[in-house]
Amino acid sequence: MKNLNITTRKWIWNTWDKYRPEWFVNILWNDNPTSPIITGLHTSKLRNLLLCEVTGVSRSGDLPDFPDRMGITTFQERTVNQKGKVTFHTHLHFYNCSRRESAGGEMISDPSPIWKSPEEVHFLIRYKVGLRIQKLLKTTTKGNEGVVVKVWNDTLHRAYNLKEMETQNKIFIPRFNQDSDMLLDVENSDLLPLPLINRLHKPVKTNLQIEHKPIKRFYDNTIKV
Repeated sequence: MKNLNITTRKWIWNTWDKYRPEWFVNILWNDNPTSPIITGLHTSKLRNLLLCEVTGVSRSGDLPDFPDRMGITTFQERTVNQKGKVTFHTHLHFYNCSRRESAGGEMISDPSPIWKSPEEVHFLIRYKVGLRIQKLLKTTTKGNEGVVVKVWNDTLHRAYNLKEMETQNKIFIPRFNQDSDMLLDVENSDLLPLPLINRLHKPVKTNLQIEHKPIKRFYDNTIKV
């Protein structure tokens, strides 16, 4: 698991080094989900509606692939209360947030940013997209906001969820999902492939790639060869 977490860090940071995140978003769900599978389903709907709104397409199936649009890295984070109950909420990191809109079936790029303030991001998620997401917590009570948006800060947010992975590894939580030590939601994340040199496992040489050493031959000194 340690090697897997190290590789996960490299995978995330490889993307973030090329496309530095701009916004950090904390999402709470009103059904207090006890499984990352449930939060993943909630997040998928939010993500698709958000990306359609940003790119101007009407169907999620028409969304261009990252990096030809905004990218999102998603974490489903666990919380354990005093009674030992486990619930999940969602952290989103937004990057590559320049305007790319569909026009006549083609994506037109605009270097200007989609949003200029956390309030603009919050309005889109909470009021424009969020009204179509039943499970999104709509409260605005201080300390229990359903949507919180902050400017992404390298010091605070670069390793925030990755440190949480290490913390959660020390806590006993029933393994009701496929991998209870992983917080990264791969299905709802846009991550670039790792360069081959940075991958954990080295490629195995085939028989054709193995260098054969020459076989020494011994001859009688009286025989000419």
